[in-house]
Amino acid sequence: MTAKQRATAKDDVIAVIDKQQKLAQVMNDTIFSFGELGFQEIETSAYLTKMLTEKGFSVEKGIAGIPTAWIAKWGNGKPIIALGTDLDGIPKASQKPGVAYHDPIVQGAPGHGEGHNSGQVVNIIAALALKDYMEKNHIEGTIMLWPGVAEEQLATKAYYVKAGYFNDVDAVLYSHVGNGFGTMYGNPGMSGMVSVKYNFYGESAHSAAAPWRGKSALDATARA
Repeated sequence: MTAKQRATAKDDVIAVIDKQQKLAQVMNDTIFSFGELGFQEIETSAYLTKMLTEKGFSVEKGIAGIPTAWIAKWGNGKPIIALGTDLDGIPKASQKPGVAYHDPIVQGAPGHGEGHNSGQVVNIIAALALKDYMEKNHIEGTIMLWPGVAEEQLATKAYYVKAGYFNDVDAVLYSHVGNGFGTMYGNPGMSGMVSVKYNFYGESAHSAAAPWRGKSALDATARA
């Protein structure tokens, strides 16, 4: 493909994306309104998989033994390009949209405090635009979409890998909201989790004769 052809292809894809502005807004607001915690993204996953099915994607639900996880595919052959992003909310982050101060929709309820509601929008709109371009130009290849379930708690990406869902994938493009535009490749860090177990031990003492010798394990836990 020449430089001119690449520029034309880019313009064509951008034109398709621009036509999806309303869908992008509706998707963003709908997922934001669900604001479901990790492993509880029931309505979010149902909404997204229904939409992708209607758009011509084949959807496999409950992958890797995770009820709210899924894989959506369209196309045939190589290359297989996987688009991934998270979809879970965080505790007590319920917030009215467009408000610049703390104002929850439901007090104490979870919400999307890290922008996971918009990641799926970016990927799905991109996938639909690429699908349109591939169909019009008779281009072979497979688009694959997948969600990062419970990213805030445990993350499930390693389970997808162990289950073999990325065995034939040629490239994974992952998106996440940040405070600026940027790209990274390979292993950018921030991809590990360390579990630590702490034991707190108290010490009994006579409450009348020597109360100062007592040590409260519960108090130590509260201060940790």
